[in-house]
Parts: sequence; C-alpha cells; structure tokens
Amino acid sequence: KNYPEEFPYRCKCIVVFQNIDGVDVVLFALYVYEHDENNPLPNKRSVYISYLDSVHFMKPRKMRTFIYHEILISYLDYARKRGFDKAFIWACPPLKGDDYIFYAKPEDQKTPKDVRLRQWYLDMLVECQKRNIVGMVSNMYDQYFSNRKLDASSVPYFEGDYFPGEAENIIKLLEEGGDKRSSGGGKKKKKDSSKSKNSRNNGTENIPAEQEKSFREGGRDPVMQKFCDAIQGMKESFIVAFLNWKDAKPEHL
Repeated sequence: KNYPEEFPYRCKCIVVFQNIDGVDVVLFALYVYEHDENNPLPNKRSVYISYLDSVHFMKPRKMRTFIYHEILISYLDYARKRGFDKAFIWACPPLKGDDYIFYAKPEDQKTPKDVRLRQWYLDMLVECQKRNIVGMVSNMYDQYFSNRKLDASSVPYFEGDYFPGEAENIIKLLEEGGDKRSSGGGKKKKKDSSKSKNSRNNGTENIPAEQEKSFREGGRDPVMQKFCDAIQGMKESFIVAFLNWKDAKPEHL
C-alpha cells in the first residue's frame, strides 16, 4: 500500500506548579501529540494523550482529581476548536518501580491499577460529554481491529503507543512463521528518547507468501488478526473519544 513514510506531529508538555511554602513545586505533567489536518490518514486530525504523571503534594490534596480532570477537559475543548476530531488515550499505569515522567515520587503515593486508571479517564470523558466537548466514546478494538475489512495501515500511528511496537513484534513472528501470541506485555515505557521512530509497517509488508496471498484474496490481514487476539481482553484500555468539532459526523456525537 501507499503508506506514508512519516507522520509529522507537534508534541506539547503541559505542566502544573503550585507555590507551597514559598517554593514553586511541580505537581503534574502531561505530554500530548498533535497530528493536524495536514497529516495523512490515518493520523489526520488526531491527538494522542501520551503520558500523564503527578505527585500528591497539591494542597488541598482532595482537589487533585478535580483540577487534573479540568486540565484534560480544557485541553480537549481546545483541541476540538482547533479542528481535531479524535482523541486517543492508552490508560496504562506504569509497572511497579517505573515512572513515566517524575522519577522521585513520595513513598506513600500509590500507583492506580488498570481498572481504576481507566475509570479515571472515563469519568473525565463523561464530564466532557456533558459539556458537548466529546461525543461518542469507544475503543481501538471496536473502531479498528474488529472490522475485518480494515488492515493494519488503517490504525493510527502514535509515537510511544502500544501498537507500533506490538506491530513490529507481530510481523517478526509472522516472518518467522510462528503462531504463538506476541509477548509485548501491554505496558508503556518510560518517557524518554529511546523509542523507535522508524517503524512504518503497513501490515502486509514482509508477511509470509502464503499468508499474504490469503489476505490479497480477501482473507483477514494476519497482523490485524494477531492484534485482535492480543488486545481483546484489555480493549477498554485503548480509548477513542470523538471530539465535537465543527464538522463532526452525526454518528460520532
């Protein structure tokens, strides 16, 4: 396929400070990746909530969720007014001992489990819906992987996301003729510069000849099938929110 060689983006970091006892203390950081209307499909008009991290020093502490939700809500409102039509969120807590942005958290600060973190994002998106900022909320599995007519080139490619790295693992398995499930682990890496930026596979390149033939004859893209098998049990963690921008489709509201 005529798959784009690159997806230009603008990365932004939003940081929150609070003056505590005369000292400016950083409490919250958010990384987002913006792919505007000049980007090729499938990334066109998409924003990716990449990394979010915080420390619990805010005073009063009970305001943390409210304020952090308001920051995300305000950003999504800004994004839709800029003409972005979808927001992608991978609700994935760090592994024990890992940190995404802040590397010196208080010992008594707990890391949320998968279910709690996912619900934290969904609660924020429900408030977005009440304010007509967001329309339909879905997930990557239902929007892309469960559709047998789509191949891997239809899936948005975001820096640091689960799918580019997992695609590399899957394609390697297919090249080797293996049928075991990929062991990508479903976890994000730390925020650093070591992630691969060069993988731009389209889901059919370098696939064994017999599988490629089956796909070309109308069979299921083997990469997409492997993705279905890998994420079906955790599909709710890969959130897709359709933004209520000026040209939003009725079926997405």
